[in-house]
Amino acid sequence: MNDEHDFSQKITFKVIFKNFPYTRDVLYNTCTEHAQTITITEKESSRNTFISYTITATFNTPEHIDRLCSAIANIEGFITMF
Repeated sequence: MNDEHDFSQKITFKVIFKNFPYTRDVLYNTCTEHAQTITITEKESSRNTFISYTITATFNTPEHIDRLCSAIANIEGFITMF
């Protein structure tokens, strides 16, 4: 990971969840606690069982990225992140 001198950085990653109706709101609120300039797009699976979110956000420190990733992994319905 880059050192503090290379921050703030804009990073894009994807997460996949079970498709619960409240997940987007919980995910957005979680992101606002750890990042800035957040954009979240989503795409449901063909059977609407799962939903993938693409998150693009600006982070001020590497610790903010680590904390956000940990917080996202603890949201109900989380499957994977890449």
